[in-house]
Order: sequence, then structure tokens, then C-alpha cells
Amino acid sequence: MSQSKGFRKSKPEKKPASSNTAKRKEAAKRYDELKAKGMPEFNIFARRRQPAPGQPNPWLPVGSLAVGRSSAIHQAIFQNEEELKKAAVRLFPRLGKVKDDLEFGFRLKDKDFQDEPIQVAIRPQPSPLQVWMAKIRGWLGLSGKGTSKKG
Repeated sequence: MSQSKGFRKSKPEKKPASSNTAKRKEAAKRYDELKAKGMPEFNIFARRRQPAPGQPNPWLPVGSLAVGRSSAIHQAIFQNEEELKKAAVRLFPRLGKVKDDLEFGFRLKDKDFQDEPIQVAIRPQPSPLQVWMAKIRGWLGLSGKGTSKKG
């Protein structure tokens, strides 16, 4: 005797995780490790650098970062700038048209700091030593890309 299967044809197959999903999972794991060590956590926000005249320009939450020390947040934001832009567009599709015109801000991630103003992130300027080393690499034909490991 055969058993009827019903109207459902088959179970839908799960899509394999994309490389971006894998990157986000790895970043979440590193974030959790830093958080467990008691490192400062920050909420990261984005908005248009130059809003349209007469339009509101609210800060929109795009993610969180944990860093070794509070003074390193500016550098961490700009090291992760491309991923933060992708997150901003994924969460707020309307930002896709202006993703290259975004500015980022941050605030400590704690209930006690929710009424604090969001601080605008400032792109760190390279030190004179870094500029000098970049010139040397250029003269030697070394780009420096691919030789350093992100950790």
C-alpha cells in the first residue's frame, strides 16, 4: 500500500550562506569576544553628509563596534567603512543612492548614555611616519596591500 505525500512537492532547499553572511558571522564572533573581555562597545550611526535643503537628516543605526580602547573608535569606524556602508544600505535601502555621501557617528552602547549626543566620527590622519613609509613602499614598488593581516 502506498502512502500519499499530500500537496507539498518537496522541502525547499536552503541556500548556501553567502561570503558576506560568513564575514558578518565572523565579525559578530570577534565582537562577542571583545565584549566578553569588557572592551568598550559603541553604537554606530550613519546619515547624509549634506542633507537636501529643508529635509531632516536623522542619524540611522547601522551597527555596533567593540574596540580595545575608547580612543580607537574613529580608526575602527574607518577601517570598517565599506562594511558599514553595506550595512546602512541593507538596513535603509534609500541610502543606496547616497552611500558615498555618508558620514558616521557613534555613542557608547549603554543605557546610561542613550541621552548623550551622537559624536561625528573623524577620519584619522596618517602620522608623518606612516606617510614616509608609504612613500618608501611606493619607491620600492610595494603597495603594502595583501602583506598585512587583519586581526
